[in-house]
Amino acid sequence: MKFPILFLFWFANIFAQQQFRTSDFGYSDDVVKVEESLYKFNNETKEFVRENIYTTEIKNTYFQKQTLESYFGENRLIGEYRYRYYPDFTIKEIEYKPIEGKFGYPMKFLFHYEKGKLRKMIAEGMQTTFYEYDKIGNRTKEIQKDLRNEVVKTILYQDYKDNKTYTKLNKDGDGTETDFTKEYFENGLVKRSEFVSGDFKSETSYMYDTFRNIKSQVYNDSSRIDYNYEFDSKNNRIKIAKLSQALPEDNSFTFVKITYTDGTTSGSTELDLDFIKNHDKLFGEKDSLMQRYQKITYSKKDYLSVLKGDEDKIEIQDSYDNNFEKVVQLVDTPEHSSLVIFNEVDQSVHFVKGFYLDDFVKHEWHDAVKLESPTGIYWVKDNKYKISFYQDGKYLQSSNFSIENDENPKHLVVKSVNGTIYQIQNVDTSEAGRLYPLFKK
Repeated sequence: MKFPILFLFWFANIFAQQQFRTSDFGYSDDVVKVEESLYKFNNETKEFVRENIYTTEIKNTYFQKQTLESYFGENRLIGEYRYRYYPDFTIKEIEYKPIEGKFGYPMKFLFHYEKGKLRKMIAEGMQTTFYEYDKIGNRTKEIQKDLRNEVVKTILYQDYKDNKTYTKLNKDGDGTETDFTKEYFENGLVKRSEFVSGDFKSETSYMYDTFRNIKSQVYNDSSRIDYNYEFDSKNNRIKIAKLSQALPEDNSFTFVKITYTDGTTSGSTELDLDFIKNHDKLFGEKDSLMQRYQKITYSKKDYLSVLKGDEDKIEIQDSYDNNFEKVVQLVDTPEHSSLVIFNEVDQSVHFVKGFYLDDFVKHEWHDAVKLESPTGIYWVKDNKYKISFYQDGKYLQSSNFSIENDENPKHLVVKSVNGTIYQIQNVDTSEAGRLYPLFKK
């Protein structure tokens, strides 16, 4: 897995002219440890799960070691970066090694200087970057060469007003390509960027707060990413919300614990749902709706009704005319035409037979049948006798099950890949397109 290596290469290259210090990353100089946990909402488990943990150890304001843990379901990958410096505290090398799982491979980034200027950075086993400067010390060019000594990227620095206000032009190859990325820096911060590839062009503008933390990225198609923060008494970030209006599934929330030289701490890496609700409008609204609906006592068992509109538009209401579309999940039904609904409020399963058939009556309300199963798993057959399975609002891959004859000819035996044995009852008399409970054998 090359992601952490590529990330570190970008990370090291961006800050090669600086030091890896607390001030470069928005921390106060008395910070000795930063622990960050990044959470995202998991649509399958319907909860916020921790995806990454970053731990940075610091001494005398300089980074000493960073550990990255990434979680993919039950799997955990860990990589470690160590920082070493020359006597003048310019960065000498960054060493990476995987600690757990196949999280990249061991390698080093080596930094070489002449007269106080970075001249070369070697990414062992990958490529080397060479740096050029003008007579007054401003960087003018970066040339990246691969192991065959071929130029793979050229970066030009232009339009200097001072050493923190300039433009940066990034092109693949020797710099003659027409495709490019151009960044406009002001006071050391990227304020605007352009990306051009053939006839395609995009622009992004960036806004920052008074502490130089990014507040927003706004694209020329009007989409945007917004950032919100909570700070401790020393203006260190302890809570971060990254929000995408166009892709809310990409929203992430980072919670930070800061340790200071005197041993005191601020913040926490634990999930803070109140912070999430305050900044994620969709989650806050959905959570509020779920709490409200959980207080309703229904007079009928099958309380959800469904309306099919033009172009298969779907509306869902309960028996009190509450709009349920934001607190239910429509389940993928690749093998049959019935609509399967997973109600997140009470974790119940409902279905409407034949909903996706062309002759299903539109613009009329139809009751969705509420189902119960002792195993939480349901089965359904189509007109060709193919059987599919569903559990907790998810379609289960048929390859995870094998079906055999039962000693009772009316039933079938189902074996899952984990060894659990189930029973389909009265298979011949069951209706195609109707969900039935799966029993444990």
